[in-house]
Amino acid sequence: MPRPKEQIRNTIGLTYDYGRSELDMPSYGMLTNPSNEILSEISKIRELNFEYVEIGIEGPEGSPQIVNKKKNEITRLLNTFKQKPIGHTPFWIDLGSDCYYVRHAWVLEAMRDIRTAKNIGVDLINFHANLNGMFYGEKRKILLDNLIKSLREIVKYASKYNVRVMLENVPLSNGIHDVVEFNYIIDNVNSLLVHLDVPHAFTSGGMDSVFDYISTFRGKIIHIHWHDNHGKKDEHLAVGEGLINHEDIVKALKDVEYDRTVTLEVFTSENDAKVSADKLKAMWRI
Repeated sequence: MPRPKEQIRNTIGLTYDYGRSELDMPSYGMLTNPSNEILSEISKIRELNFEYVEIGIEGPEGSPQIVNKKKNEITRLLNTFKQKPIGHTPFWIDLGSDCYYVRHAWVLEAMRDIRTAKNIGVDLINFHANLNGMFYGEKRKILLDNLIKSLREIVKYASKYNVRVMLENVPLSNGIHDVVEFNYIIDNVNSLLVHLDVPHAFTSGGMDSVFDYISTFRGKIIHIHWHDNHGKKDEHLAVGEGLINHEDIVKALKDVEYDRTVTLEVFTSENDAKVSADKLKAMWRI
C-alpha cells in the first residue's frame, strides 16, 4: 500500500514544494544544452511551455564563470516559470577517485557548483554516481567509500546554503547503476536524496531494475529524468522510440504517489522532448 503523501514528504523533509501541481501530477521540465548559449536555451524551454528549467552547470556555456556573469539575466528568465529551477552537474565529476588531491579538487568544484546554483535561485542540485578506475571485486568498495566521504562533505556544505543534494543513478557502466550499491551510498550519507533516471535504471536490468529503484527509494525520490532506449546503452530517445514500458512505470510511480518533477532528457530534438512530456502527462491522467 502506498504511504500517505504527508508521510512521504516528512520522510524527505522538504522545505520547498518541488513539482506540485493543482492536479497532483508531476511538473515537467527540460535540461539546458551546455553547448548552447544559456539565455537562449532558457528562452527556448520557456517557449515550449515547460514548467521549469534544469540548468546544466557545465562548460562551455553553462560553466560557473558564465552562469555567475549572466546571473541577473538568468534569474529574470527563470522567474517567469511556474516552478523553481533545478541544478544539474557534469556526469564525469569523479567524487570517488582514489587520487587524494583529485578527489578533493572535485569536492571543491562541487562546492562552487552549489554556490553558483544558489546564485540563480536553485535549491536542488544533482551529482552522479560515477566511478572510474580498475577497481573490481572487494576493491570496488574503496571507490564507494570515497564517494560517500565526498558526498558527506558536499551535503553538509550545501545545507549552509539551504540547497538539497540528490544522487543520480548512471546507466550500465563502471559507475553505480545497481540498486544495492546505490542504496549503500544513500544509506551512508545523511539527507542525501535520490534522483531517479528511469532509462538509466532500465539499462541495468530492464523493467525489474526500474521497479526495484522505485520500491527501494520511494520515500526519497525527489526528481526524475525520463527518455527512452533499447536496454543496452544510454540513447536519450523520445518516449516510445525504445523498449521501455512507460505506462507500467507511470503506474508504479502513481502507486507511491510521486508528483514532483520530471525532466525530459530527450536529445533527439526539442520537439521530441515536448511530445514526450505530453505523452507522459496523458499516461498520468489515466
